[in-house]
Amino acid sequence: MGNRPVFDLYIVPGELEHPNLALRRVVRALDLSKEKLQKKLDSALEKAPLENLAVKRSLDERSLSVVSPLVQSTPGLYLGSRSERRFPHGKLASHIIGYVGAINNEELRTLRSEGFTGRDFVGKTGLEKYYDDALRGRPGIMNRWVDASGRTLRKEIVRAPVAGQDILLNVDLALQKKVEQALSESLVKLEKENGSESGAAAVVYGVKTGEIKALASLPNFDPRPFARGIKGKEYAALLDDKTTPLVNRATHAAFSPGSTFKMITGMAALQLGLCNSNSRFYCGGSYKGANCFVRSGHGNVSFRDSIAFSCDVVYYKLGDTMGIRNLAEYARSAGLGSPSGLDLPHEDSGLIPDPEWKQNVRGEPWYGGDTINSSIGQGFVLTTPLQMARAVAAIANKGVLTEPRIADRALFANGRHAWQNSKKQSGDLPVDNAFLQTIRQGMRGAVTRGTSVVVNSPVVKVAGKTGTVESFPNPYNPQGRNHTWFVCFAPYDDPEIAVAVFFQKSDGYGGGVAAPVARRIIDAYFGTEKNE
Repeated sequence: MGNRPVFDLYIVPGELEHPNLALRRVVRALDLSKEKLQKKLDSALEKAPLENLAVKRSLDERSLSVVSPLVQSTPGLYLGSRSERRFPHGKLASHIIGYVGAINNEELRTLRSEGFTGRDFVGKTGLEKYYDDALRGRPGIMNRWVDASGRTLRKEIVRAPVAGQDILLNVDLALQKKVEQALSESLVKLEKENGSESGAAAVVYGVKTGEIKALASLPNFDPRPFARGIKGKEYAALLDDKTTPLVNRATHAAFSPGSTFKMITGMAALQLGLCNSNSRFYCGGSYKGANCFVRSGHGNVSFRDSIAFSCDVVYYKLGDTMGIRNLAEYARSAGLGSPSGLDLPHEDSGLIPDPEWKQNVRGEPWYGGDTINSSIGQGFVLTTPLQMARAVAAIANKGVLTEPRIADRALFANGRHAWQNSKKQSGDLPVDNAFLQTIRQGMRGAVTRGTSVVVNSPVVKVAGKTGTVESFPNPYNPQGRNHTWFVCFAPYDDPEIAVAVFFQKSDGYGGGVAAPVARRIIDAYFGTEKNE
């Protein structure tokens, strides 16, 4: 990503000596709508006659050659130069990078004292917004004295401009491409099977560092129209798109995590002494009216195998026994239900419910069935893919919860070091590592003999957990199709990365939809892809 110089045409309405003549000349030169420009000009004359009014941004060579003489001969008409973002990789990582846009009135009120004008662009989403101060630098201020004919008499530099910083990311570009490709190909396949479009997200998380190696959400968007100044119709089309391409499903939206949440219920039960590594349970197919996904039941099952084969009944029993307050406490200790601290704006907190939340928000009491649903990550529980990747990383990292970071460091324009995001530990899971090892063993079993054998690699040992979220028909999901998850870490013996993959309205099961994509991501990261 870089910048290129562009020119924009502006009018300062209060400086126009002959507004109607200027309007006709500009409309004719640039083939614009006279009615629309007249309306904007009239409004500006009334509300902000001395502010810059953008007529057309990012002029092409022909337009620039046509309007340049007009600017010279028309008081109140100006050409402004600025840097415009270049996106050589198109839509790739668009939810990470975000986009810039023309400064609005609220932003201008805040930034005017720093030398910004109505001609400037600022970060609106993504890293562009989060690191806007560092990226944009600071404009210079110069006072200029002119005579009646416009000749410069004297100049005074009040403040020299400061170039924006270059920010280097932890994101692996090649891996990001592979992740988006894997998600995209799966979405195309799902659309053919289901007859409707789905959404997806994936996060690759550094287990020991919190570094975000890749973060993707599909469908995504093209940031280039925003850089040049997106047209109203273009933006309206994005807002009206039912696939919500502007929504970052990895961090800005939360979903029921399904059976991936069983790791949380399991670690809480072990720490609370409700079971141990050698405990065995009986699954007859249901518990207090709540069915296991294997309706005939799993029969006698060990604790580790309850993870490997995703037995719902075991977690119904454990959740019901510990109660919602204990379950919520351990879930929150894993970073669920609150922002992670990621360096992107507008992160969704997710939701770890409790009786007070339900009473305050829904005006209803908490029931035992709510706890049973919560114990398998359904009901009111909501998490983001980023939160699940982070929680899995903590389980893999002996309970150490790290703070995620996309940006690594920044450099000044002269190449000198500006700042660096250091590794940050957010906390520790309140669970003995011996119990976390039992969870890890169950996750390894899921890959070697359980619900996610498709991820079993002969080269890299992987430990993971599937999730399938039952849905019901609603306006956003008319067919009531399942959401599907898969979370994992690798290598098993010395973890480097945690991966979370999520598909919205995919139907099917986590082991059949999300797990194969995770396998492709693991293979891409460790260089074990098959040459097909």
